[in-house]
Order: sequence, then structure tokens, then C-alpha cells
Amino acid sequence: MIRKSDNANFSRTTTIKALLFIGLLIVCIKFPVETLHFFAGVAHTVYESVAFAVEELLTHVFGFSKFQAQMIVFYTSCAIGAGILYRMARHLPLWLKQAKRYCIQCCERLRQRWQAYWDMLPVLQKLQLLLVEFAFLAGSVGYMLV
Repeated sequence: MIRKSDNANFSRTTTIKALLFIGLLIVCIKFPVETLHFFAGVAHTVYESVAFAVEELLTHVFGFSKFQAQMIVFYTSCAIGAGILYRMARHLPLWLKQAKRYCIQCCERLRQRWQAYWDMLPVLQKLQLLLVEFAFLAGSVGYMLV
């Protein structure tokens, strides 16, 4: 019987979050273009809503005309976007260096894992794997020549 204290680290909320994360991951892998389009549409709708609210605030509170409020919101948005792009451009070399280091470490771990697997195989199985690989390569080359 499971006691409440045994199940304390794994709650229903954790399960729901894990399932939602897995579902979102599957959707992003299966439908990347549609997912990207959906998030772009959501971001655009949020931006337009905030811009409209700020325009109305400028129009009613400060007495600007509709055109003036739109110009203020537009140029403020451009300044914010330029600032974000500038900060990203400054951090991009560091991010690329970290991504390169991570990829190299992953490849090294994978190579070490395969090396350890190869070292633990008996000689007969190594010969079988090499024979299958040679047969596959020879068959592929033969198929390409036909």
C-alpha cells in the first residue's frame, strides 16, 4: 500500500505538467511549421492588443490625436525592437560558443559510449558487425552502379 508520504514527491500537478510538456514537444516535432505559425499569430495578436491599448491611453489621457498616438507607439516599438536586436547581437558570439562546446561534448560522450560498447563486444560479434557493414556498403555501391 502506498502511503501519502511515499507519494509526496510525485503529485498530480507534476504528472499533468509532464504530460503537457510531452504533448507540446510531440506537437512541435510533428508539426513545426504550424506550431511556429500559431505562436507567431499569438504574439502578433498580443502585440496589436497592447499597441491598441497604449494608443487609446495616449489619445484619451494625454489628448494626442490618433495619428500622433500611432506614431508614438510605432517608434517606441521600433526602439524596443532595435534594443533587443542589439543585445542579442552582443550576446550571439557567446551563445554560439556555448552551443558549439555543448555539441562537441555531446559528440565526445557519444563516441566514448560507442567505444566502450565496442570494447565490451566479443570478437565474433565484432566480426559479424563488420561483415554486415561491408555487405551493406558493397550492396549500396552495387545498387548505385546499376
